Amino acid sequence: MERRNFLKAACTFCAIAPMAGIMESCKKQAATGPNASFTIDLADPGYAALKTVGGSVVKSGIIVICTATDTYVALSDTCTHEGCQLNYNQQSNDLVCPCHGGTFDLNGKVLGGPPPSALKTYTVTQSGTTLTVK
Repeated sequence: MERRNFLKAACTFCAIAPMAGIMESCKKQAATGPNASFTIDLADPGYAALKTVGGSVVKSGIIVICTATDTYVALSDTCTHEGCQLNYNQQSNDLVCPCHGGTFDLNGKVLGGPPPSALKTYTVTQSGTTLTVK
């Protein structure tokens, strides 16, 4: 191989290799969900939906749902299929992907469609009017 062709190939590889790492990183983020630790003040009007059974809010890529009085679940709001943002369907009590019809239960388990894996779930604890999601 000529020196010129070798240098061309090496430069091309050096330019493309980091992109593969970035793409893999994006896939892992979509498949596992965000890592988070945050609090929600239920006294804040912005979180009023969580005072009602079936109410939900999205914060930091995590959907928090009130499933019963003072009972909450938190899951990644990103579909494990292609990374679309999920919608909570209060009537069917599941999460639905608007892109390809994937559905998940409130434990993150795949109920149907193309998603290859379950959603990441988070622990929610309550102290007074403060929810802590980890």
